[in-house]
Amino acid sequence: MKQTYDKGWGRLQFTLLFLVLAVVVHSLFGWFHNWLRPEDPYKVPDGRAAKVFLSGEGGDPAASPGDRLRLFFWYGE
Repeated sequence: MKQTYDKGWGRLQFTLLFLVLAVVVHSLFGWFHNWLRPEDPYKVPDGRAAKVFLSGEGGDPAASPGDRLRLFFWYGE
């Protein structure tokens, strides 16, 4: 009977150790993923930096994508 308890205790220890290591590895991969992720390119600049691209308002016909495409082909740039 003692052998059955020893076998069950060994399996429980292995399972708990496996779960703890799985959580640790998962956390490390999450930390590594956050470390590699690039910064948000659309955030407001810090300090004296200025954002140089402004897409225009939706009501402005000169800033519509069709007009910009026509100007692109007109000037050949």
